[in-house]
Amino acid sequence: MFVFYVYAGILVGILIIVHEVGHFLAARATGVTVERFSVGFGPRILTVKRGKTEYALSVIPLGGYVKMAGAEAVGEAAKGAGPDTFPGKSIGARSAIVAAGPAGNFVWALLVYIAVIWIGGLPTAGDEPVVGYVEDGSPAQVAGLRVLDRITSVEGEDVDTWEELRASVMAADATDGVALLVEREPSGERVPITVEAEADPETGAVVIGIGSYIPPLVGDVMHGSPADLAGLKRGDRVTEIDGTPVRTWYEFQDVVSESPNRELAIAWESDGERRSALVVPQETMEAVSESEVRAVGSIGTTVPLAMRDVGFGEAVSTGARLSVSTLGQVLRMFWMIATGQISMEMVGGPIRVVQMASESARWGPSYFFAFMAFLSLNLTVLNLLPLPILDGGHLLLLALERVRKRGLTERQLAVWQQVGLVFFIGLAVLLLVRDVFLLN
Repeated sequence: MFVFYVYAGILVGILIIVHEVGHFLAARATGVTVERFSVGFGPRILTVKRGKTEYALSVIPLGGYVKMAGAEAVGEAAKGAGPDTFPGKSIGARSAIVAAGPAGNFVWALLVYIAVIWIGGLPTAGDEPVVGYVEDGSPAQVAGLRVLDRITSVEGEDVDTWEELRASVMAADATDGVALLVEREPSGERVPITVEAEADPETGAVVIGIGSYIPPLVGDVMHGSPADLAGLKRGDRVTEIDGTPVRTWYEFQDVVSESPNRELAIAWESDGERRSALVVPQETMEAVSESEVRAVGSIGTTVPLAMRDVGFGEAVSTGARLSVSTLGQVLRMFWMIATGQISMEMVGGPIRVVQMASESARWGPSYFFAFMAFLSLNLTVLNLLPLPILDGGHLLLLALERVRKRGLTERQLAVWQQVGLVFFIGLAVLLLVRDVFLLN
């Protein structure tokens, strides 16, 4: 399993390099001399000089750095900086160079999402208007809808697909209830059912509490997971758990989720053969809400999604929407952390990030790169926070310099950086200790 932690190191290293490439390109574009661009840290083991820039490969391959001419000069020393140095540039140019690092992380996430979608496709919803899940206490359950019911019409209008069913229900006038015609399994009896539901006051959409039918098939399987060790593979059909027949993926997943660290007897069909094994779901943490997590069981399988191919144009548009929406979610998450609205159990430290990166590698390339894009967007937001050491803190100083018409003195800058260093070392230690505590 060590190799998957190597992947985690590669992921983090790539994201740091991408960040530094952003600074590098912006510095070159604004005429700042880049003295060294290094892939890795520490002693240099290979160097190539091109123009005024030394390109280096260093011994510690976890990221890299950009050394710009005059970047260390502050106070009086910065006043005499030449036009090809960082402090010799205008505040606008310096701000662009600083902001280009987080921008590089955003662009990288966008490119990765586009590639993943273009190569892997997009999931499609279940085609049949068949009920696969009925939410407890929902209007659908109260009205008597059952799993495997086929809904053939809504308000007298025939529906042939799940999307047609979903759209018809959401747009229905729920004043007198939503009239459905249901074909009941296995008899085929047609039963009229009226679901008493109210429209959402914010969206106006009617939601009755049902999910589309998903067969009890195995989706992707994590390498080294309980499912993988038991011999389950993608496309296998689960037939029983502890002797109870399984009709849908929801029924299979619910039993697994509610059984952390408890041995389950699972039977399935694989390539026409009936197989069985005793499987113990591993305990993992799942977000119940934005402020609460709970322990659930997992055997390392995903929902069996059908994928459809997409063209490059759709991949670009979908990737762009996904990047922007994910960035918005990350911003909201950071805000909720800062205002105490979110449980700290949902915040991962360095150990948890490495663990998640290695887990994504065990799922396969598409998961690994999707997690890379997600983490890159997290770094975009993190680096723009107005805190010492971070790019956001540097941008804050540049904004103050524009207002005050002068930068910080060498002493003031040293205090600013020391405060930031102490803060981040303390935060890193806190998160490391918490990660170790939670993992044990």
